[in-house]
Amino acid sequence: MNTNMTTKEKIVELGRDFVQQLGYHAFTYQLIAKELNIKNAAIHHYFPAKEDLGVAIVEKDHSDFQHLVQATSKSPAREKAEALLGVYSSYFSAGKNLCIVGACISAYAEVPERMGVVAKHYQETIYQWLVAVFTEGLAAGEFHFTERAEDLAALWIATLPGALQVAQARGGQYFEQVLDQLRKSLH
Repeated sequence: MNTNMTTKEKIVELGRDFVQQLGYHAFTYQLIAKELNIKNAAIHHYFPAKEDLGVAIVEKDHSDFQHLVQATSKSPAREKAEALLGVYSSYFSAGKNLCIVGACISAYAEVPERMGVVAKHYQETIYQWLVAVFTEGLAAGEFHFTERAEDLAALWIATLPGALQVAQARGGQYFEQVLDQLRKSLH
């Protein structure tokens, strides 16, 4: 973790790590407090309710995704798609069981309303970006799929979180197999 981060930023980063490892309902302020060697009250100072921290976690992940979009904006469509696959590969390599979208969507009926709203907005952002990337790649001749870009984006946005979860039991070879199938869906 970056030592130049503020306590608030460290809380959000650790919260995100715990959500990705354990899920939203299983992570606690106590886990974060222990890791940072602070009291739970210090976390409540920044995030009075767990929902407040949950919203901040989703917003931070969304912000990081926007940085990926910006960093790849001038890249060919295939590189943009690979960048997203790379994010999921990094999650898997780091032992994370869930992505933030997957964590929120898998518990959508139980997450607090504000968190559900920001998670749904984040998921829609990814979906619309995928539609744009697939449309761009098709127009440029990089991709040769016959489905609608919207249908392929729906497949990807459902498959990536699921692949990450199932791979925890099935292993890295399974995860790579799924990513290879997603790549093939673009041909």
